[in-house]
Amino acid sequence: MKQRPKRTWLFAFCDLAFLLLISLSLIPTSPADISLRLAEMELPEVPDSSNLKPAKTTGEAWELRVFAVSERHPKPYRLNRRGSEEGIALDQANLIPALRQIGTSERPQLLPEKASLSQDFLFAAAAVARVWSEPGQRALVRPLPPGGDE
Repeated sequence: MKQRPKRTWLFAFCDLAFLLLISLSLIPTSPADISLRLAEMELPEVPDSSNLKPAKTTGEAWELRVFAVSERHPKPYRLNRRGSEEGIALDQANLIPALRQIGTSERPQLLPEKASLSQDFLFAAAAVARVWSEPGQRALVRPLPPGGDE
């Protein structure tokens, strides 16, 4: 029987897809009080203009780092000001209360470590989404006039 090397990739692709399906089915679900909403958004193209300037940040900028639990990082989360290495070590129980304390500033940037668990990252993303979508939190958008330049 003669083997055809042209179709070998098809079997490799099917094996990979099957393994991916198994691994995704093993991801644990998040607690009932946390929900993660995924959405898609179409962004308009911004034309080149000499009048465009970088936006200034109005409040404090925060980072929420996600680590693999180890001796160096006994808790999976650390909340710190952007650019600072020192921060507050957090676990799942006190992550949301800590985020509510900084809730008046802009949303923190999520920074997962390479070795961190994806379930910790997803919990952090859901916690940030929950705190910034609560009543009393609003996003202000100023529409541009149809001409484009202000």
